[in-house]
Amino acid sequence: MKKFLALIMALVIVLSLVACGSSKTEAPATSAAPAANDAPATEANGEDYGTYNWTLAMTVAETTTNYKMVEYFANLMNEKSNGSITIDLYPGGQLANTTEQDEACVAGSIDMVTGMTSDLTDFVKEMALFDMPNVFDDIDHMRRFLESDYAKVQINKYCEASGIHMLAFSDAGFRQLTTNKPTASVADLANQKIRTMTNKYHMAYWNSVASAVPMQFNELFMGLQQGTVDGQENPYMNIVGNNLQEVQKYIVETNHVGHIIVFFMNNDLYQSLPENTRALIDECAAEAAEFAKGVASESIEKDKQICLDAGCEIVTFNDEDLATLRENAQIVYDMVKEDLGAETVQLFQDAIDAAR
Repeated sequence: MKKFLALIMALVIVLSLVACGSSKTEAPATSAAPAANDAPATEANGEDYGTYNWTLAMTVAETTTNYKMVEYFANLMNEKSNGSITIDLYPGGQLANTTEQDEACVAGSIDMVTGMTSDLTDFVKEMALFDMPNVFDDIDHMRRFLESDYAKVQINKYCEASGIHMLAFSDAGFRQLTTNKPTASVADLANQKIRTMTNKYHMAYWNSVASAVPMQFNELFMGLQQGTVDGQENPYMNIVGNNLQEVQKYIVETNHVGHIIVFFMNNDLYQSLPENTRALIDECAAEAAEFAKGVASESIEKDKQICLDAGCEIVTFNDEDLATLRENAQIVYDMVKEDLGAETVQLFQDAIDAAR
């Protein structure tokens, strides 16, 4: 049944691509060769990489780190292939919602996708490892881990077994708690209603200190405005990108889960390419991920200031409260161990420790 649904989805996406290609109002943001100020110049080397045109989908907007990273990647690919490889970008869910676009990439009807780790747990169950809260000490620790051999090799083994090839990781910093109730400690979270993704690990974590309320993101602003929920958790990128600072009073820097960006492509497509083309993809993806790191750091500071200017108060928990959050995270660790096995979790935790 799942294969049948994937085939149906593939047909739908193909028809969508045809429709988009014939409509001026739905034309994709097509990447051109990078301008001198946008990407490093590379002299033409005359190497033949083949001629390809690929689709790259995402549900996030053009203002996000995701988009800026893959736009940079597409520009590099076009430049370094001397124009023989072009990539059409479809932001804002033009082709499908998150689940549909991931399934279409697995099936092969969308070539490339960017999203976040939590989006992929239905397809690559090991992505649940990244839903274990409070495993990273700080953003530098998280970034060292994402650049480790474990992330580049072991995580990719999990991905390839599920039909995708991971090209790069990036991040938008950490997910933070926002709320309309004064919150100076973990104890102040009791009885607060916190909106979460429809993710069982996220829900279990917030139920351990507050009351988790799963809600679709497009309903969140009104839910906060009307008091249906007291707060929510997201990175600064999404807080400001969706104007949540206008309906929230406090931002508590819990740094509980890294908002880790993923960039991947259909594995059969990747493996079918000539060796030099795969090497070019790897090279450009690595450069794009490094570029995105700077974009993310600058964006976090800018978005924090926007929140302060809107009247939000930024709160930092003391060490005792942060320790309480780490203790409560054990609930999720146990769930992930049950789902993935103790050995898989231990490999992940060993890699976390090695990145310290």
